[in-house]
Amino acid sequence: MLSEQLKAIRKANGFTQVELSKVIGIERSTYASYETGRNRPDISLLEKIAKAFGVTVDAIISIDVSKPLALGDNVKDYNAETEPRTLGDLTPDEKAIIARLRVEPLKVDKIQKILFEDK
Repeated sequence: MLSEQLKAIRKANGFTQVELSKVIGIERSTYASYETGRNRPDISLLEKIAKAFGVTVDAIISIDVSKPLALGDNVKDYNAETEPRTLGDLTPDEKAIIARLRVEPLKVDKIQKILFEDK
């Protein structure tokens, strides 16, 4: 069931409902309704969630909730050379920043300019 799959991937990535809802730009109560099954996210929101975790929508839908989920369990193809740490290893602030950039990639250039601008 999608509600359980959303909860599983969120927890496997170490996000709270509050953190994820901020990243994808909705109220926590709205996101909570997806995890309880009261409502279902539309496809564009499901795509944002998938992007935030660096997976596809198919990967979320295919999560087997009968087993505990950990990062790297067919949800995320982890490559230590390009991704030295998984989201679960990051601080809450780092997770939020990376997830937000995945959801809104157009802001990457603006942020890089701020961070790496020579003063």
